[in-house]
Amino acid sequence: MILSSVAKPRLNHIISVTLNGVFMLTVVQWIHLFVILLIAVAGGYFPFAKTELTHAHKGFPRGEAFSSGVFLALSLTMLLPAAFQIFQREFPELNYPIGSVIAILAFLGLLAMEHLTQHAIEREQIKVVNGRLPARIPLVMTTMIALPSFFLGTSLGMSDNTQATLIFIAIILHKGTAGFALMLTMVRSTLSRGQILLLFSFFALSTPLGIIIGGFIHNELSPSVSIVKAIVLSLGAGTFLYMGTLHEMKHASLIEHCGKRNCFLAMVAGLFVTALVRYVMGNSHHF
Repeated sequence: MILSSVAKPRLNHIISVTLNGVFMLTVVQWIHLFVILLIAVAGGYFPFAKTELTHAHKGFPRGEAFSSGVFLALSLTMLLPAAFQIFQREFPELNYPIGSVIAILAFLGLLAMEHLTQHAIEREQIKVVNGRLPARIPLVMTTMIALPSFFLGTSLGMSDNTQATLIFIAIILHKGTAGFALMLTMVRSTLSRGQILLLFSFFALSTPLGIIIGGFIHNELSPSVSIVKAIVLSLGAGTFLYMGTLHEMKHASLIEHCGKRNCFLAMVAGLFVTALVRYVMGNSHHF
């Protein structure tokens, strides 16, 4: 009874915060939310419904390369500088790059998760039965992909106008491919179809939930707690930097695709366009 009396108000508070975030979303944010959700579902549908044809799919290398460039520029020219400004305003006497430290921790945390996942997959390959991966492999992979997806959504929910458009483009270019790869792992595992649908829903909803939380932080929190925005922006910067460089390790777009001239140019184009937009916006950008 004591535990229930403590947990119930907290649960009600979480639900209240989430509902407030939902009602505060703008029309554009709702469009972003549903399109991202649709892209994620579409990416996972093909391997789920056409299991026998999944090996023939080649992905979208140019789109992935372009999104890598966008992620890099968003991280280093928008999110991290915005976090720097807030930290400097809140702690003017502290001459230390707190935002960079938080971004590095986010980057290293995601990298560590991916290392652990890859090692687990390599160990379990020996134990594969009838070509089926153990269920814990897609479970770990879903967590690993859903966490950065949540931070991407949070950054999108906190951003305005042009920044939101750039983040949205980068997310949809990534979300479908990530959904396809994740569902491919799920259907090759010992998970039942019902378990696959439940687990994939967790991934698909991670970015929309981030948009809701980011929208709440952006619209509801008072300037006195703007430090929360700075922390989230720093986490987002580290996440974007990771997504643009080492996500999926040796299969990362910068490694697998950008060795080809057309994909490398697509990556540079994504980086250049985003950096150019930031230059044109000047000091008018804000989160």
